[in-house]
Amino acid sequence: MKIAIIGFGKMGREVDALAREQGEEVVRVFDVEPAVKPELLADVDVCIEFSTPDAVLGNIRAAIEAKRDIVVGTTGWYAHLPEIRKLVQHSGLLHSTNFSIGMNIFFRIVKRAAELMNNAKEYDPFIHEYHHKQKVDSPSGTALSLAKILVDNMERKQVILPGPPEGPIAADALHVSSTRAGTFAGTHIVGFDSEADLIELHHVAKNRRGFAMGAIAAARWLRGRKGVYTMDDVDL
Repeated sequence: MKIAIIGFGKMGREVDALAREQGEEVVRVFDVEPAVKPELLADVDVCIEFSTPDAVLGNIRAAIEAKRDIVVGTTGWYAHLPEIRKLVQHSGLLHSTNFSIGMNIFFRIVKRAAELMNNAKEYDPFIHEYHHKQKVDSPSGTALSLAKILVDNMERKQVILPGPPEGPIAADALHVSSTRAGTFAGTHIVGFDSEADLIELHHVAKNRRGFAMGAIAAARWLRGRKGVYTMDDVDL
């Protein structure tokens, strides 16, 4: 593949190194500036995008206009997804809050756990995540994806509470909390607490390589497909 990397922070650099190691061709690298323009993508097969919430929509639109596939790891733009779906006709777009193969398996484990817990009303679910102190968003997009899985599969939880509550929370609220410190690559905990016992499911990212591997695998899978996809569509 001829790859354009959009966003050259920690994740962009990891994707760049791994793509070259795997024999792919990185033909363009865009940092925050200058803005991506469609004409700069003429010799690109696929864009892998890990930029910022402020830049991501412009980058997506540039790839769509250039009729180039794009894999999007930046979060914070999903309110615009209906608009983007209408625009993507001649290329493919694959987005995810987390490209780690392990995390995407973890999503499926959590879904099954939520289904099992739906009738076990004595268990109260919660989510907590740890990330390095330089991470921009809080809670993480991955934590919110996990929260949506619980809310979609547990009838007694209807509302996601992303942050510190002001006093006791409602019975139908799912609390999602965060810690920002040190150099954590990412730890996500899904818990189910009762008076009798506590059940916790953990996913711990040891480094960013797993995310980069998943993003490159997603780019390969996307070749030749049209429309909008997520990692749920990718064969793991």
